[in-house]
Amino acid sequence: MLNVEVRFVIQGKEVSVDYSAEAIAREVRAPVREEISRTLSGQASKSPEPSQAPLNELSRRAVSVREAARLLSISTRTIQNYMASKAMRTARVGRRVLVPMKSVNEVAARGIPKRRSEESTCEQGG
Repeated sequence: MLNVEVRFVIQGKEVSVDYSAEAIAREVRAPVREEISRTLSGQASKSPEPSQAPLNELSRRAVSVREAARLLSISTRTIQNYMASKAMRTARVGRRVLVPMKSVNEVAARGIPKRRSEESTCEQGG
């Protein structure tokens, strides 16, 4: 039969297993927290407006029509209507139609102005 005795000694004093585990956790916790805060502060300085959208959406330059509709909480047909009336800029890459994030942000901030024909029918009571 084999008997094994393990003793933990920290700074010359014998300590329990629980105390050793806590001491190791304390030693590791501080550097990990520093690294996390450094990483998060570095990302915050790179993204100028973090409150508008999650980080992965901010880093994209353009999105699909479906994704633009999702981000604005409107239908894809409404996006297509804005594209047809040239109220929203788009870019065609091959067969894909992409909406620049700048356009999505502008629509979210300012909305789409009414066309003059719509304004005149509203004023006439129609």
